[in-house]
Amino acid sequence: MDNGVKFSLKLLIDEKRNKVVLAEAEQDFVDVLLSLLTLPMGKIAGLLKDHKTVLSFYKNLNKSVADMDTSHFETEACKSMLLDPKSSKDTHRKRLKLNMSYTVPTEFFVCPSFFKSPSCGSRAYSNFNTSKCSCGALMDARIHVPEEVQVEQVIGDIADGVFVNFRSSFIVTDDLKVTPNSIGVLMNVLNDLGYVGYSDLRETLIDVGFEQVLTLLGCLFTSEAPLTSAFLRKTCMTSKRMHEMFSPPALENGNANPGRVCSVKVFVRKVDREILYAECNEDLIDSLLTFLVHPLEMACSLSNDNTIFGCVGNLCRSQCRGDAFKSCYLPDFYICSNNNLIYYAHQSMTYQCLVLHQVVGVGL
Repeated sequence: MDNGVKFSLKLLIDEKRNKVVLAEAEQDFVDVLLSLLTLPMGKIAGLLKDHKTVLSFYKNLNKSVADMDTSHFETEACKSMLLDPKSSKDTHRKRLKLNMSYTVPTEFFVCPSFFKSPSCGSRAYSNFNTSKCSCGALMDARIHVPEEVQVEQVIGDIADGVFVNFRSSFIVTDDLKVTPNSIGVLMNVLNDLGYVGYSDLRETLIDVGFEQVLTLLGCLFTSEAPLTSAFLRKTCMTSKRMHEMFSPPALENGNANPGRVCSVKVFVRKVDREILYAECNEDLIDSLLTFLVHPLEMACSLSNDNTIFGCVGNLCRSQCRGDAFKSCYLPDFYICSNNNLIYYAHQSMTYQCLVLHQVVGVGL
């Protein structure tokens, strides 16, 4: 990532209320803003490790994975892919002027017998060279798969950005509603917010880089006015937000699988009914650890809108989002056949590899 990249934002500020009313931003900044939706929650928890009150649930999960011995995981790869979660949009984010999270390129490995005689008959690949083939050999023979083949689509073009569907300037309100900029739209937004023109507002230009976007990312989870919280340095956490963040969550929009249940034994302190700990089997643990690899948008869709995701829903509903968001799925290696508490849409990829003058299929 290039921490030296800067974007220019024009803020309209209500000085009497010490509040950012809206920001006017170019396409490159909005592209970065929308890209935050594609970051896995484990990555976000790592980026915000110094924000003490943000995402403690995900930080605790991260620490639990790091502290657990590798023997507790199905394979060594299982632990490494949780500690460094990948997104199906990693390749897309490389095209941004500011990529908030560098990810090691996805690699592909097959059994060495794949290039020799088909003694084991395997035609599967792995994204980790520590995986074992069905014949028992390590799948450590690297094959090259171009990035454009992996994403199966063009990533941005002259007319569009990476995550926005056209090049323009945009209006971003304090609660992160994003719309294309025009005089008519600008006046409508100001009128809807109770302002008649610019008389009560002050314009100011600011430069926004990696640290400012990181602060804004943290404010997404703790503020109903993240632009004000990030750029005017007001307190992110309000008493209302604190109440909502610790309210019991409710699964509303997730794709729950009603045919799968998990039994949990809970130990509760009698005096105040606080849960001390729980005993459960691997099904629940598998599902809990999967939360680390959920992209922010998926995590928001699986949660109650008024829990810990602040204004993320407004970003998710942005009408300027492009085709790159239409196929948001978890990478195949995160889909566990035994983890059926939540149904995950995913795209199973099949590649072709030229070996010994023959084209053969390689599947996951």
